[in-house]
Amino acid sequence: MPINTVLEVKDLQVFYGDKRVVFDVNLKFPQHQITALIGASGSGKSTVLRSLNRMNDDLARVTGEINFHDVNINDPKTNVYRVRQRIGMVFQQPTPFPMSIYENVIYGLRLAGEKNRQVLDQRAEESLRQAALWDEVKDQLKSSALALSGGQQQRLCIARTLAVQPEIILMDEPTSALDPVSTSQIEDTLVQLKEQFTIIMVTHNMQQASRSADWTAFMHQGHLIEFDKTATIFMNPHEQQTADYLSGKFG
Repeated sequence: MPINTVLEVKDLQVFYGDKRVVFDVNLKFPQHQITALIGASGSGKSTVLRSLNRMNDDLARVTGEINFHDVNINDPKTNVYRVRQRIGMVFQQPTPFPMSIYENVIYGLRLAGEKNRQVLDQRAEESLRQAALWDEVKDQLKSSALALSGGQQQRLCIARTLAVQPEIILMDEPTSALDPVSTSQIEDTLVQLKEQFTIIMVTHNMQQASRSADWTAFMHQGHLIEFDKTATIFMNPHEQQTADYLSGKFG
């Protein structure tokens, strides 16, 4: 079956001051698939990820094109708030707000001006179900989100991202702060979510990439070395640098 590209990066470069940290990256992200960005610390993978919804705007200078439905969202005239509605972000550390579980989930909707209680209730339940958290919290929606476990907090943050109905979900090391059981729950959730969303994930966990991702991009020192189906990257990489990294020779 043909695979649609939902997001395309052309000649992406990122500078911190005069220092260039990402060099001429070209990538096409397939729709309703999970793409993993892997590489050693400092390889540029998180910098690329954060560029995809303009999270680097105040930190770095980003050049090149980031085309989302044929619109270059890296254009200075682009409405960044709209971009982040369509391209959501889940961070490494769970970041629940000091409010109830319910208010956490609908926070973005309230920010967007939604006041209809029926809509808010429906979206809260839908999002918590999608994040595989509803059954665990449905009787304590008014309780503080800070009382949840780390794994539950991360799934709550996923639900909060889903509530505004993005098309793409960016994830920066979403399970690195979690125990193995919670990590497995998040991975299972991601596989379910890709039926409705496109997921782009940075991970240091090679097993996680091989288990969860359909596509994998390997980066080294700011350069995209190789991008292919995950099975090809792990079983038959075309570049020696990729093979060396996966075998533990560096990184």
